[in-house]
Amino acid sequence: MISIISDEFRFIENMGLLFEKSAGAKTLGRVFGYLLLSDQPKTLDDIASDLLFSKATASLTVRQGILTQFIEKVSIPGERKTYFRANIESWIKATFTKLNTMQEWEKLIDAGLLAIDANNRQAQNNLTGMKDYFTFINWYFSDMVEKYELWKKGELKSSK
Repeated sequence: MISIISDEFRFIENMGLLFEKSAGAKTLGRVFGYLLLSDQPKTLDDIASDLLFSKATASLTVRQGILTQFIEKVSIPGERKTYFRANIESWIKATFTKLNTMQEWEKLIDAGLLAIDANNRQAQNNLTGMKDYFTFINWYFSDMVEKYELWKKGELKSSK
């Protein structure tokens, strides 16, 4: 067991709380925060011991993290144990997944507008209001992938 210093512990706990606030599992947030701070990949035993989890909780949480792509398995040559690390690319994938979901919302709303009776003013108002919002969101983020690539290359700067 390693000793987690208080500032790191606070970060790990706050990551758990933020995951929970974002409709995720607090334990997954804690494991993700822990792995973000780790200087090397960790085993299930390390995770359970350092975060004071049962091995079953650590295992379940890591499996959940792999499914959601916040955690990835790592193979270390010559080692028989399985190691894990934070997948920092998960934020990019999660954002793009959310953007794709926004497009799905817009398509579903379009289908709803076609399906409703022309005399149903309330349904038209409801769906038109939603359609307007999702059209704006999809337009606003339509070039996000390209902007992010420019950002990573240093070709785009923050306006702050």
